Amino acid sequence: MEKILILNVGSSSCKFQIFTKNLLLLGKGLIDRIGIEGTTFYYEDHNKNVIKEQKNFKHQDLGSELKRFIDQNDIFKFEDLYLMVHRIVMGAEVFRENIIVKDWETIEKIESLTPLAPLHQPFNVIALKEFFKKYQNIKHVAVFDTTFHSTIPPLNFVFPIPYEFYDKYKIRRYGAHGTSHQYILERLKKILNKEKINFINFHLGNGASACLIKDSKSYDTSMGLTPLGGLMMGTRSGDLDPSIIFYLINQKKLNPFFVEDIFIKKSGLLGIYGKSSDMRDVISGEQKNDERAILARSMFAKRINDYLAIYLNEVDRIDAITFTGGIGENDFELITKIFSNFKLKKINLISKMDRNLEINLISKQESEIPVYIIKTNEELQMAKIAQKLLNQN
Repeated sequence: MEKILILNVGSSSCKFQIFTKNLLLLGKGLIDRIGIEGTTFYYEDHNKNVIKEQKNFKHQDLGSELKRFIDQNDIFKFEDLYLMVHRIVMGAEVFRENIIVKDWETIEKIESLTPLAPLHQPFNVIALKEFFKKYQNIKHVAVFDTTFHSTIPPLNFVFPIPYEFYDKYKIRRYGAHGTSHQYILERLKKILNKEKINFINFHLGNGASACLIKDSKSYDTSMGLTPLGGLMMGTRSGDLDPSIIFYLINQKKLNPFFVEDIFIKKSGLLGIYGKSSDMRDVISGEQKNDERAILARSMFAKRINDYLAIYLNEVDRIDAITFTGGIGENDFELITKIFSNFKLKKINLISKMDRNLEINLISKQESEIPVYIIKTNEELQMAKIAQKLLNQN
């Protein structure tokens, strides 16, 4: 049987799914807390058979550890694959469209964009290199997080710095999580039974981003030149006053690389809570009345609130507000916190959601804007994108 393997590597996780050529799901897996104590492997096939394992490993061993897990547990044979689809965070203006990877020169170009996505791109590339080298008889497709955001107008992607920096260095807003935002768009179009819709989607996980979708196209998004900008995240600061960086380097004489590491890997939830970057751990701290855990969750919610206000002002009408991602799909209490402090629109939420549903309408009928929690499926979206690309070629 010809099979498709989808690899979705995040900053602390690797999701993978196996499909038939007809996009029937054969199984899905998750390697969670990569690089954090308590790394877990989980796989569930289409018959609900489950395989679990715990083994800590470093990010650079992701490709080899994934293959070991698949081989040892006889999940599938790599010889049965005809297509592998790789999630790549940053395409920048080098790769405006998703591509079929045909040579090492292309991989080198993808790797050259690592400075624009330092938390993800290295691990995206590690897996791509390893599997492209071993399985060149398989079609390899790169799906970029940035492709969906190629419709954002200059008004929203150009930064207020000398324009020559965009012309010369292509410094601009690129965004991320495009595949997830696109998947939610396709689901919501069917829910609302409309082809052109306006809505705000929040993809909330260890990485987090907001996206304003106008007339069913990405119109604005929170992440910037790199995935460091925008919302507060697991280890990333999100938006801040850039003079903080200059102050630390020029006045406090901190090493620039050390400062960069602080804002990418030691800020966000981890920076405020101090004990973990995982929202589940922060929730546990909040339940124990840890003041810094309470502050971290309140700050996380406030940033979402801020972007809601900004994006509502960019459109005449809004059809929905949606939440997705590991936090967005599961942390109903956080969403309640967001709207308890939201003053611009009347939003009334139900008291409890059904966590087993793929789609949850969590707002009451009297709300001015419907609010949904929709489970994302970036892997299925990637499979659809890849198959369409192969058919076009």
